[in-house]
Amino acid sequence: MRRILTIVLSVLVIGLGSLRAAQAADTIGTIDYEKLIRSYNKAQMFNDDMKAKEADLEKMQAEFVKQIREAKTKQPNNPVAVDQLQKSLEDKLAAKVNEYRDTQAAKAKSLETAMTNTIEEVARSKNLSVIIAKQSVFVGGTDITNEVLSKLNAGTPDVK
Repeated sequence: MRRILTIVLSVLVIGLGSLRAAQAADTIGTIDYEKLIRSYNKAQMFNDDMKAKEADLEKMQAEFVKQIREAKTKQPNNPVAVDQLQKSLEDKLAAKVNEYRDTQAAKAKSLETAMTNTIEEVARSKNLSVIIAKQSVFVGGTDITNEVLSKLNAGTPDVK
């Protein structure tokens, strides 16, 4: 009799442990971060803006190189003036690069904060205690990617 009671209690303990493990698995969410970046309209606009600014910098650099070549051709006997021009143009380009870099960092941080806050909001609404990158989960978890995307993209125009 005592032996049967021990077996029954053991089965109950194992069953409760399995139930807790199942409940823990239900509180894990997943997010496809790559899809989030690709499909978040503001992230796409940011990416397009950064590409345009990069093209502007390349254009500016090409123009500066052209000006320096012209100065060398027009003033072959005045290397000091050419060096001053080159230094001035390099300083202008460096200032523009720093300006773009600062703008890029601020916008990237803003986008990251918006994504993180929205992920946390959706996780709370679904009673998920942990959110893991979908790419690192083989089986299970609740995918919240589409819900996060719909909240992030609400009120913003589609980007193609």
